[in-house]
Formats: sequence, structure tokens, C-alpha cells
Amino acid sequence: MSPETGLACSFRTTQDTSLAEALERAARAADATTLASWWSLGDRDAAADGSHDPMLGLQVVATATRRLRVVVSGDIPSLYSAPVRAKQVATLDWFSSGRAEYGIDLGPAPAALVDPLRSRPDDHVGHALDQVRAMRSLWTERRATHTGPFISFTGAIALPKPKGDRVPVTHVRATSADDLDRFAASCGVPGGWVVWSADAHDVDRANSLLDDVFAERAGAVRRTWVVPAAEIARARGAAPDLGVDEVVGFFDHVPTPEDVRALVA
Repeated sequence: MSPETGLACSFRTTQDTSLAEALERAARAADATTLASWWSLGDRDAAADGSHDPMLGLQVVATATRRLRVVVSGDIPSLYSAPVRAKQVATLDWFSSGRAEYGIDLGPAPAALVDPLRSRPDDHVGHALDQVRAMRSLWTERRATHTGPFISFTGAIALPKPKGDRVPVTHVRATSADDLDRFAASCGVPGGWVVWSADAHDVDRANSLLDDVFAERAGAVRRTWVVPAAEIARARGAAPDLGVDEVVGFFDHVPTPEDVRALVA
């Protein structure tokens, strides 16, 4: 079975128009193709790339489309206040009429992104997982209660919530079996797994990691492979043998409508 195709891009424009207008034009073009999704950069990628805020860019895409899944590809939860980020993700879900999905990066935050006025916990994975559990409580409970090692609250009212008061499909980027195992023990089997690399060997390694941690449950995890847009044809050809469900082509700028259509040509 052929994998689905998605699009990811840096939120900066090389066109003679505003960033918002370039995004709207590209998003409308994508919505009219067979593309399945539009992904933002993760926090780590955006910092290295110099991209504008991934969440704000996705909100533009969400309001300009009717069909595409809109996916935050790699939040580093420790960078945010859990209540604030929960509301931001829920707002994206409302803008998209329930099409939002949420990606988590379990790696340590780059120094350039760390607020020097906030303490840095020794256990960054434990902090991230505590934040995620807190957000899930805020999304699903009328008066949310959460007690954890880094954040606690009782009777909190958080609005908006995602459509249906649900937990959005959650994708994970993890660097080790231990991190992935800790995520599963704390938050359950993730809905998706993201490999952001042009190298097919990295997909093989990710598959082995999933199999080692989840055994027979690994088949339920959706596997996404992000490659440079110029490599999309090669990656789509290799994807079935790698067990990849979706191949995402990455642009280092907001693509033109012609670029978008070429991705699925």
C-alpha cells in the first residue's frame, strides 16, 4: 500500500508578499491536492532554522484549509507553561475544526531556547512527561486535577478544549528506548512516531526501537518520515519496505502553489 504524502515547511517566505499571504496561498493549494497533512517545524528545528513561531504559522494554515491534518511536529514541553500550551493547542484544534495533531520532542532543550530565569530540571524527560500529563488533564476534565513532580493543580478550568474534549493524536520524537519506554509508561502508546532525516537507515533504527519497546503493539503506531522535498520521490519508493505510513516533504521556506502541486505530481 502506498504511503500518504504530507508537507512541512519553515515559516519564512522568499516571495514578494507577506508571510501570512504566502502561507494562505500555499495552504489553499495544498488543500486542493491529494496531500494528507501540513506539519510545522518542531521547536528544535525552528531554532536552528530561524523560522517564525510554528504554532502561529499553523494557525494560518488551519484557517485556510478544510481537509488537511495540521500537525505540530515537535514541541519541547519543558519550554512552556502547561496550561498556556494546552490552550494554544486546543485553539489550533478549534481553528481546524478538530484536525490538529500534537508532536512531542523528548530530547533536551537547546540552550538557545531555555529561559535563563526558569530553573532547568535534571530530569528533562520526566519534566516533559509531567507537562504532557497535565495538558491531557486540562483537555479532558471539566475541572482538571493533576499532581506531579513538577506541576500540580486542583479544580482548574481550561477553555477552550480540543473538539470533543479529547487528547489530540500524539506523535513522539525520542532518542532512546529508555525515553520511549518512559513515555509509554506515563502516557500510553503514542499515536505516531516521527523520523526527521533523509537517511533511510534512521527509519530502520526507529523501527527497531519501536519493536523493542512495544513488541506486538508497535504495529498500532503511525510512522512518519520527513525528508527534504527534493527527496520525496525516492522516499516514497522506499517507504513500503520500511513500514512507513506517511512521507512528508520539507521545504526550508513557504512553498509556492506550484511547489505544492509538484510535491504530489
